[in-house]
Parts: sequence; C-alpha cells; structure tokens
Amino acid sequence: MLGQGTVALEVLKELDDVDKILVPIGGGGLISGIALAAKMLKPGIKIIGVEPEGACCIARSLDENKVTELKKVDTMADGVAVKKPGDLTFEVIKEFVDEVVTVSDSDILEAILLLMERHKMITEGAGALSVAGLKKLAPEDKNVVCVISGGNIDISTISAIINRALVSRGRQFCFTVNLPDKPGELLNVAKILADLRANVIKLEHNQSKVMDRFKLVQLEITVETNGHDHVHLIQKELKKHGFEIIKIY
Repeated sequence: MLGQGTVALEVLKELDDVDKILVPIGGGGLISGIALAAKMLKPGIKIIGVEPEGACCIARSLDENKVTELKKVDTMADGVAVKKPGDLTFEVIKEFVDEVVTVSDSDILEAILLLMERHKMITEGAGALSVAGLKKLAPEDKNVVCVISGGNIDISTISAIINRALVSRGRQFCFTVNLPDKPGELLNVAKILADLRANVIKLEHNQSKVMDRFKLVQLEITVETNGHDHVHLIQKELKKHGFEIIKIY
C-alpha cells in the first residue's frame, strides 16, 4: 500500500494545482496508498474512486458500512473484477477517500476508445476506469488527475473493444431493410445514405431471410456514422421514404 502511495508523490511533485485525483478500484490497494500519501501532503485534495458497476465491492461495502462480498462479478474490466475488498484497505478508504463512483462497461469502452483516439494510449479496461469516471464529475471540476493504471490488453481484445465502443458512441450503425426484389430499390437506399454522408462499410444481400422470398430481398447494411444524432437522422429519413428498418446495433 505504501509503495503505491508513490503515485501520489509523483503527481503532486509534477503538478502544483490538483483538486482531485481519480483512481481505479479493485481490491483497494492502489487507492488506499494514493489517498494516504496525497492527504498527508495536501489535506484539501479530493480522492475519488472509480469501480465498474458489475464489480462494485467497495461501493457496496461503504453502503453497508462493513466489508461485504459480492455474490458474483460481471465486468469487462477483469483487472478489477474483485468480489471482496481487503480489510485494511477498506478501513483506509472509509477514512481517506472522499467518494466512490461506479461506471458501466459502455462507459469503460468509450474511455478506452477516447484514450486511443485522442491521446494515442493503449489501456486495459481497469486502467481506463478513472477516465470513464470523469462523466460523474461536475463540469466546473477542472484540475483533475486520472490515474491510468494498466495496459495489459491483447490485440484481438483491442479489435473487439474498438467495434463495441464505436457502436456505443453511435459511430457505427447496422440495420436490416426488406426491399422489393427489382432493379433500382437498392439505389434508392444508397442515395439516402449518401446524401446523409453515412459511409457504407458492409452490405449483405439475402433472399432467404424474408417470408416472401420471391418478391422481397433483405439487406443488412452497416454504416459509419458521426454519433447518435446522426443515427437517428438516418432512421428518420429512411422511414420518411417508406423503408421499414430494424436496428441490429
């Protein structure tokens, strides 16, 4: 615990004006060390812990005012998938940590993508918890340090995370639409998507998935989009032109 407190020493040595430090929580060792050291050097600093909703053993223990073991954990952040906090770390957290917030797996995925795109930094789910926790802070909180605690992630997992995060942020939209099986129908859909600047990245043409296979054809289309508002606009425009679509993701 004391060794992990050196993280706070480095932060406060490099940065003079820090209001809050956000720290990922698993069993509680990292945040306990940081909280002890930070409060010793700067008593007014706020220490905020961040846990996944599916592995919130510290938040649950604080609510019940005793060390509490979860029945199960369910989170993509396997580095903090802990059922029960340590006895010593729990007591330190109770005394020195100002707040503990929880975040969803979607929040974590978006934080990983944000760190990749904006900061060219590869992190695992547990490491990105603090960045995901920024959503929980008031807008006026400006001098905030996020402790990014790990980058143990393999390439195949990165690929899956990127795809899930793109969907979560409205950057990818997949849907099906049934069209009359005759020339020109696909062109009509393609024109609407093009006019709305939705880039088609995948298209599957399948007659076997519709009830009336001799009259209709089902298209499964995946497009790149610019956020949830863009997705809603595409849905609205297709519906306006008489196309009934089913959103897949």
